[in-house]
Amino acid sequence: MKKWGPLILIALLAYLSCGFYLVRGNEAAVVRRFGRVLTTEAGTVALKPSGLHYDLPWPFTRVDRIRVNEVRTLTIGTAEVEDIAGSQFLQAVDPARQAQFVTGDKNILNLYVTVHYRVSETHILDYLFGSENPERRLQTLAESALADLVLRSGVDFVHTLGRNELREQLVARVRDLAEENRLGLVVEDVAISNVYPPLRVKAQFIDVMNARADKETYINEARAYAEQKLAEARALAQKKIDEAEAYRQRLIEEARARADSFLKMIAQFRAAEREGIQTYAQARQMALRRYYIETMEGILRKVAGKVFLDSGKPVDLTIFRDPTQ
Repeated sequence: MKKWGPLILIALLAYLSCGFYLVRGNEAAVVRRFGRVLTTEAGTVALKPSGLHYDLPWPFTRVDRIRVNEVRTLTIGTAEVEDIAGSQFLQAVDPARQAQFVTGDKNILNLYVTVHYRVSETHILDYLFGSENPERRLQTLAESALADLVLRSGVDFVHTLGRNELREQLVARVRDLAEENRLGLVVEDVAISNVYPPLRVKAQFIDVMNARADKETYINEARAYAEQKLAEARALAQKKIDEAEAYRQRLIEEARARADSFLKMIAQFRAAEREGIQTYAQARQMALRRYYIETMEGILRKVAGKVFLDSGKPVDLTIFRDPTQ
């Protein structure tokens, strides 16, 4: 018995030394002692940080190490592979790896989607015990959400026009599904890396894309032409406004000059009446006659031909009647 004592002691020490375990820098450890997860006083899971730790050896204690700080990636479908040598229009892709989806307008598109996620520290028990394979479950949910969103959209929306909006909807949907199914995973982002048509209709899709590009070019050219014409019209309108304003100012200045001249003439009439040179009525009559002669001179100057008929009777050509009569 004494011969076996040291051996038993060494075996016991070796067994107890198996209780040491190492947690790496990007990991956190969940310890189960006698089948029960160790928790803190607050009732949360007692996560062991990175470093060397000790607990009772197996089978009394089990340690699960999880890379909680690592952003993981899962993919749906495969990327489009072009032939670098140029011998083929497009290299064939294994159909089993392709993710084909039907759009709302009954078209088929291949999508290559990547989901970036990490393990949630606050729901790490859901990750460990909630599902047999959380990653596979997340991929299934993401595929289902993507198929539903694509089915509700048209081919143009998915292929080009609404890819960013589709990505935002997909991110929100996958996050909600991961939370509802208690996967213990946090979805960081979802990227729609590539959307491409099946190989058989690749050429037709390229024609459509070229037509859409031509359409955008024509629209941009038409908008540029419209902007140019609008600018020219605005410039012409401003020129007309400036000319009208100048003409208005000229008329105002001419009217003011005539008014000033008329007021001066009235003042001269009144001064002549006070000095006894002539009466106000006589001066007014002379002024009206002068205006009449100047006006007729201006009118007759613009008349191309003038014919005077002698009727043998005097013709009164005065415009203003003599106020004294």
